[in-house]
Amino acid sequence: MHVGVIGINHKSSTLALREKLARAFQKAFAVTFSSDFVLLSTCNRTELYFSSSHLAECHIEILNRLRTELHESFEHALYSYFGRDCFYHLGRVISGMDSAIFGESDIQRQVKLAYEKQRQSHQLSHDLHYLFQKGLKIGKEMRTSVLVTKKGTQLAAIIQSIMERKERDLSRSSILFIGNSDVNRKLHSFFEWKGCREMVLCTRMAIDSLPSLAVVDWTGLKEWHRFDVVICGTYHEEYVLDAVEGEISPTLLFDLSVPRTIHPDLGKHPQISLYNIDQIGEIFQKKRGEKEIALCEDLIEKAVTRQMHLFKERREAKWKFANASAF
Repeated sequence: MHVGVIGINHKSSTLALREKLARAFQKAFAVTFSSDFVLLSTCNRTELYFSSSHLAECHIEILNRLRTELHESFEHALYSYFGRDCFYHLGRVISGMDSAIFGESDIQRQVKLAYEKQRQSHQLSHDLHYLFQKGLKIGKEMRTSVLVTKKGTQLAAIIQSIMERKERDLSRSSILFIGNSDVNRKLHSFFEWKGCREMVLCTRMAIDSLPSLAVVDWTGLKEWHRFDVVICGTYHEEYVLDAVEGEISPTLLFDLSVPRTIHPDLGKHPQISLYNIDQIGEIFQKKRGEKEIALCEDLIEKAVTRQMHLFKERREAKWKFANASAF
C-alpha cells in the first residue's frame, strides 16, 4: 500500500510548536501540491496523509514546503509512518487511543470530515480511499466492542470535573461559548442536560437563538469577564481574549483551540484559572491498566492485518484480470 503520514501531536511536541506547525501545514497545503493527500488538523494533532508511488520523494517535498513556512527547527518533533505502519497509526488515531483523552470519540468525526472534504474536491488514489474507509471501519468496531464504556472520559465530563474542583456549581454558573463549533455545541447539549440554564454563544456566524442558548455577535466578547466560565472553541488567526479591563470575579477559562485563541498571560491573573487542551488532558487523564491497553492494541493489530490482506488480494485479482484481458 503506497501511503504515508507525516505529523505532530501532543506527545511529540509542546503546544507552542504544535500551534506553529498547524499554521505551517495549513499555509503550505492550502494550494494543493498534489491532489493525493488528506490534511487532518485537530486540537491534539496535525497530520498529512499522502499517497505516491515514490513515498520517499513525496516525504522530502512535504518537509521542504514546511521549511518555507516555518523558519525554525521542527523536524525533531515530527513523526512519519509508511504503508502498514501508517494504516496502524490511523487506526489508533480514529479509535481515540492516541488522543490526550483516552478513547475520546470526536476524533472519528474529525477524521471523516477531513477525508470527505478532500474526497469531494479532489480525486484521491485508491490507496488513500481504502486507508480512510477501512480505518474508519476499524474505529467504529473498536468503539462498539471495547471503548463504548469510556463515556466518563469525554471532554464535557472532564470540564465539569474541573468546575467542581473549583467549587463551581454547573447548574448555577453562567457560561459563555466562543465559536459555533461542533465541540461547543456538544458541550452546550451536555451542560443543558446537567441543568445549566444561563448559557450564551458568541459567534461570527448568523444563526437564530436556541431555546436554552442566547446568541450574540462578536461584539459580545467585550462582556466575557461577566461570566463564571468561558469556553473558547473557535479558529482564529489571533487571540480573541488577551486582556482584562477593570475588576473581575473568579473566572474559569477553557481554551480548546489549536492554535490557542486565549492569550496564555491571562492565566497569570489572580482571579483567572486558564486551562488549555493539553492541560485538560494531563490533569484528568486516567491511567489505563496494561491489560486494557494490550487488548485495544491487539484488536487494532488484527483488524489492520485483515484489511491489508484483503487489499493485497484485491490488487492481485485486479492485475490477473488485466493480464487476462490483454490476450
